[in-house]
Amino acid sequence: MTERPPLLERPPQLEGAGRAPRRPVGPHAVAVPAVALALAAVHATLGLLAYRNFRVGSWDLLLFDETVRGYAGWGSPVQPALGVHLDVGPDLIALGDHFSPILVLLAPLYWVWDDPRMLILAQAALIAVSIGLAWVIARRALGPGIAYAVAVATGLAWPLQEASVVGFHEVLFAVPLILLACERLQAHRPGQAAAWAASLMLVKEDMGFVTVMFGVLLALRGQRRLGAGLAAAGLLGAYLSTSVIVPAFYGHGSPDGDYYEAFFAALPDPVETLEVIFTPVQKEETVLWLLAPFAFLPLASPVVLLTLPQLGERAISSNPNHWGLEQHYNAVLLPVLVVAAVEAARRLPLRWRQAFAAYAVLAAVVLCARFPFADLADRETWRLDAHERAAAQAVAAVPDGVTVEADNEIGPHLADRGTVLLLDKTPRDAPWVVVDVARSSFPIDSLAVQRDRVALLQSRGYELVLDNGSYAVLRRP
Repeated sequence: MTERPPLLERPPQLEGAGRAPRRPVGPHAVAVPAVALALAAVHATLGLLAYRNFRVGSWDLLLFDETVRGYAGWGSPVQPALGVHLDVGPDLIALGDHFSPILVLLAPLYWVWDDPRMLILAQAALIAVSIGLAWVIARRALGPGIAYAVAVATGLAWPLQEASVVGFHEVLFAVPLILLACERLQAHRPGQAAAWAASLMLVKEDMGFVTVMFGVLLALRGQRRLGAGLAAAGLLGAYLSTSVIVPAFYGHGSPDGDYYEAFFAALPDPVETLEVIFTPVQKEETVLWLLAPFAFLPLASPVVLLTLPQLGERAISSNPNHWGLEQHYNAVLLPVLVVAAVEAARRLPLRWRQAFAAYAVLAAVVLCARFPFADLADRETWRLDAHERAAAQAVAAVPDGVTVEADNEIGPHLADRGTVLLLDKTPRDAPWVVVDVARSSFPIDSLAVQRDRVALLQSRGYELVLDNGSYAVLRRP
């Protein structure tokens, strides 16, 4: 059997080389969007239920809402909740938190419905586009039948489930952008591929390093000059965004700089450096969880190099949220793993390619029982419990057009009604305050302190408007 050339390398003998199909043909024109939209609808349902059940916090949905709301109103994308929390003032520009100008693309959605749930729907749309792109890439390499398996495995992948259940995050823009860059390279359009890879720098300040690695991939595939130029642009973009733009808007250095102090302090000692990188064990376990659903095939493709910037950044971080399976951090790695697995599978005999497709779907389905999609099979997910009903009462007790200092889970539900500050360890003297008095809540994380806050505010003259046993709503006279 003739060995197949790499998927993203131009194969002279490949039929139709040099021209990518512009759209699915025949029945696929209906079936592919149907599969993508169906899976995206499940993600949207998961996110909307998490929002309704008060399981999506102000960190980070409120912050993104403030940003997009600012763009939609033709004003500055200020984040008063973050600025006050960091003690830098309510006029903190979002670019002082993260360099994510791509969020301006969501502004028109707020002209239709200026509600945080619109961001959850937008993220589901990004997932739908990504599923479709995964099908296009797999179809060209493995045929339409296996492409459907790859698309389904992508839509069910646990990193996307974890991203959907926590609301919205800007890094989900990177998922279709990475797939677009890889698809254009697969279609032998390296210039267009480089342009899509460069656009990653608009997603977040650290994505410039992924752009750099895509330049390396281009160079490995024979596009040395273009690859070198893209890598240089990525380095420059990463430097400007992390060292110039974000600190300039923040005004106090980088808000995330503390996460990497331990790594840089350990650099003089190689043993200590390796210890920082590889401990705790959750870091290695996360890599295994990412590779296992694709039968470790991504390791057989150079495309997997695109995972190194994100994995490396997380490995040297002291923030435990960066290490595990929860949150949104693994979603940006998924498109790389999909493309790398498809490229590796392309070199296999037909029966092994079919076996990979069956395994990928089976693994994705089985893992749903371990990850957030399993919640959709639980009847309790579809009902509000007593605490959640009490939260809805607290939200209803706050009038429109006021500044409110609110519990983390309450904040997003007040985002379209006034100015929301995060209830933290420092009283902010807001006219209205909502405190969870039944469960500890981020960032105070102490039920005793939260209850003491209610007593403190009352001693300062605040009136207790509502106390339903779970939440206290107070108003300043």
